[in-house]
Amino acid sequence: MKSDPLGDNLSKRERQVIEILVRRGRASAREIEQDLPDAPTYSAVRSILRLLVDRGVLVKSHEDGRDWFSLHVSPQKARLSALSRMVTRFFDNSVGDAAVALLGQRNVKLSEEEAQKLYKLIEEARKS
Repeated sequence: MKSDPLGDNLSKRERQVIEILVRRGRASAREIEQDLPDAPTYSAVRSILRLLVDRGVLVKSHEDGRDWFSLHVSPQKARLSALSRMVTRFFDNSVGDAAVALLGQRNVKLSEEEAQKLYKLIEEARKS
């Protein structure tokens, strides 16, 4: 697996912060605090953010008198990183097993466009 752009040594709380930023794009410390389940104190949230900035996981900018935080990678790269980590850890690095598990869930509904995209990707994977 390629190097993980978000780092593989993140705490549960740090991962929660990253999930919030993947969803929001960018957020202030106060917004992150409000979105965190069982949120710690505001100063604890600021400490987590400072650590993530220091490790290069987050980028901090200052606008309109507030500090804003965002991922140093695009949300798409963050999603792919998390998915790669999940496939490695839970499916013994088998993309096929992961896809079967996802599609085997109850009530999975695919649009025609999604189904066609999957067919195309499966054919490409079989040829390579």
